[in-house]
Amino acid sequence: MGVLMLRRFFTLLIGVLMAVSVSSPVVAASSFTDVPDSNIFSDDIEWLAVMGITQGCNPPVNDEFCPSDLVTRGQMAALLVRALGLTNDGGGDHFTDDDTSIFETDIDKLYTAGITMGCNPPTHDTYCPNNSVTREQMAAFLRRGLDTTPSQVTDVIATLSGGSGEIDVSWDPVPDLDIDHYNIWYSELPGGTKTLITDPYIGPDTRDSGRWYIIDYPRSLVSGNDCYQVSAVDLAGQEGQRSAEACFDSTPGAPDQVTGVAVGLGGGSGEAYISWTRNTDPDLSHYNAYYSELPGGPYTFRQTVADDEIDGSNRVFFVDFPVDLTVGKTCYEISAVDLSGNEGTRSIEECFAP
Repeated sequence: MGVLMLRRFFTLLIGVLMAVSVSSPVVAASSFTDVPDSNIFSDDIEWLAVMGITQGCNPPVNDEFCPSDLVTRGQMAALLVRALGLTNDGGGDHFTDDDTSIFETDIDKLYTAGITMGCNPPTHDTYCPNNSVTREQMAAFLRRGLDTTPSQVTDVIATLSGGSGEIDVSWDPVPDLDIDHYNIWYSELPGGTKTLITDPYIGPDTRDSGRWYIIDYPRSLVSGNDCYQVSAVDLAGQEGQRSAEACFDSTPGAPDQVTGVAVGLGGGSGEAYISWTRNTDPDLSHYNAYYSELPGGPYTFRQTVADDEIDGSNRVFFVDFPVDLTVGKTCYEISAVDLSGNEGTRSIEECFAP
């Protein structure tokens, strides 16, 4: 057989390919007149026919398989597309030399799936559909077709490490055998846009328990939050789905109760002036303001207040038009919310009677 692939050899490879994902059907008598039961590959060939992977070699009759013929790159594209269930051609016309080939659509699907890159590196603008497939080429095609992206990383934990102010991030290794490394993604806001940490490792990469870990200096101590996601990358450079986010909160628990709430008339304009003492929690996100026109409630959520309006006395305030002047009361309660979404106890009620 030399370096060229016979159809019988390709049949065995496709059998291995499909065995990893599809249960084998019961194989009946041969669909092809040129594949007698005495052929040692007859069951494999019939399996391909039953699965719809091969349609024969003599269209439109297609009652022959041509078991000893060489496989062309065009034929190989059709067989792999059917075996892998590929449907996306990426818009088509990816190569300049397959416009007259009956396999052009299959070749485009194979290219879009990243299984072929062409036959003339480094230009890669031709596919050579009529060339025979070599064993080394088939190895590349099968690896690209079978090598899925790595599994998602699970069980990420972020904790304080050793009292040194460093963040210890650990996770369970993924089961894939071809993992090259892990990417560590960071933000200082829960749910925030993550950036890749280029060199996070300090010390060994694994624990005695088998968990992977890094020790990372907190990127920012302003917010009191350090949030991570981890992804696995295989030897082919494919990155798996990132893990669920794990955050270390240096100030766990809800923020302190807001104090010093005052409500009054603002500027003679009939607006209600609400102020309170600024919360000192380092991971403060915002304040929630709740309103009622009756002392004692019931209260409804009025608005979110950012911690960016601070007067000279270090008080936060906003100016509000009273929602309802019917009863002549404007009552508020204020709470602080941290970056993890924890809401502190609401302040004591304060009302303004115009």
